[in-house]
Amino acid sequence: MPALLKAAAIIVVLLLLLKLKIDLGLALLADSALTAILFHMTVSAFLRNAGQALVAKETLDLLGILILVLYLGNFLQTGGHFGRMVGALKSVVRDRRLILAIPSAFIGLLPMMAGAMMGAPIVEEAAKPWALSPAWKTFLNYWFRHIWEYSWPLYMNLILAALIIDVPIGKVCLYQFPFTILAAGVGVGFLFGKVPYRPAESEPAKKKGRSFVRIFTSVWPIFLTIILIFVFRVAMLWALAASSLLSQILSPMPVRVRLDIFRKSVTPRIILLTAAVMVFKRILEASGALDEIVRAVPPGGFATYILLFAAPFAVGLLTGVNQAFVAIAFPLLAPIIGKGNPDMVLFLFAYVSGFVGILLSPAHLCLAFTADYFQAELKDVYKILIAPVGIVFGAAVLVLIVFRIL
Repeated sequence: MPALLKAAAIIVVLLLLLKLKIDLGLALLADSALTAILFHMTVSAFLRNAGQALVAKETLDLLGILILVLYLGNFLQTGGHFGRMVGALKSVVRDRRLILAIPSAFIGLLPMMAGAMMGAPIVEEAAKPWALSPAWKTFLNYWFRHIWEYSWPLYMNLILAALIIDVPIGKVCLYQFPFTILAAGVGVGFLFGKVPYRPAESEPAKKKGRSFVRIFTSVWPIFLTIILIFVFRVAMLWALAASSLLSQILSPMPVRVRLDIFRKSVTPRIILLTAAVMVFKRILEASGALDEIVRAVPPGGFATYILLFAAPFAVGLLTGVNQAFVAIAFPLLAPIIGKGNPDMVLFLFAYVSGFVGILLSPAHLCLAFTADYFQAELKDVYKILIAPVGIVFGAAVLVLIVFRIL
C-alpha cells in the first residue's frame, strides 16, 4: 500500500474511533498499533518504543507541565481570580466581546504544549453573559491562542525552520507577521459574527488605571510564570512549579479546597491522553512512517508545489506537534526553498501548510485538552474551525499564485 494511502487510513480510523465516542487517548493508542502494522513494525519494536516513550524525559516533563497548568487554572478559577480579571477587563476594553479573545492571545505569547488550557477558564468566565456553546468556547480559546505561531520568535518551530533554511529568525518573523495579523482578524471576524455586541459602561480614567492593576494582581501566577521564562530563562516546568508553590503559600484557602484543586488537576484521563500522544508520536517516527510519507510525492514541476504542501501538512496533521512538521519536512524541502538566501514565498507556503495541519490535527494537545475542558464534541469544533483555517490557507495559496506561479 502506498505511504499516502497508509497515512489516509491512519487518519480515517482515528476520526472513526472519535465518531464512535472512543476516548481520544484510547483512540490514539489504537492508531499507534495500526501505524505499526501498516509500516511493518515488529511487536517487540512497538512495545520497546512505546515503553521508551512513556518514560522519556520529554513525556514526564510534558505531563508535569500539563498538571501544573491545570492546577494554576483550577486555583485561579476556584479563588475567583478569573472573575476579577474579566471584571477588570470590562473597565478597560470598549467592546466586551474582545474579552473572549485577549486573554487567550496574551497567553499565546508563552510557548508551551497544551498552553490553551491556561486560557480556557478565563474564556469560560468571560463567555457567561452570552451562553456560548462548548464548541464555540473551544474555538475562541484555541484560535486566539495560536495566532502568534506564524511570527513570534520564541516558538521552537520558527527557530528550527530558520536554522534549517539558514536564514535569520527576524527575517522569518517579518515575512510571516502579516499572517499573525490575518489570523487575528479572521478570529475577530468570526467572534463578532457569532457573539452580539454588548456596550461597555464608560469608566473614569482613575478607575481604568486601577483596573489595569487589578488585571495584573488577579492573575499574578501567569505573569510570574512568563517573567521567569522570558526574563530569567527558567525552564517552563520549574517556572510553573515556582508559581504553583507560591500560590499555595500565599493563598488563604482551606485545606479541603486545596485538596479538591489538586484532585481536579491530576486525572487519569489527562495522564492517558498525554501518554497516548507521546506513544503515537514515537511510533510514527520509529516505524519510518513519517519518512515514507514526506517522500511519497517526488519533487519536480508542479509536483514541487504539491510537495511543499503535502509534506508539512501530512506530518502536522498526523502528529499535532509543531516541531515535528518542521524538523521532518523542512530538511526535505530545503533544496527547493533554498538555504542562506531562500525563497521566502515558498518558505511561507510550506510553513503555513504545516501549521494548518497542526490546527486541524485531532492529536494536537491544545485542541484535545481544550475540547475536553469545555466538554465539546470535536466534530462540532471542526464545523467552526474549518472555515477560518481555510481562509488562512487560502491566503497562503494566493500569495504563492500571485508571486510565483503567475
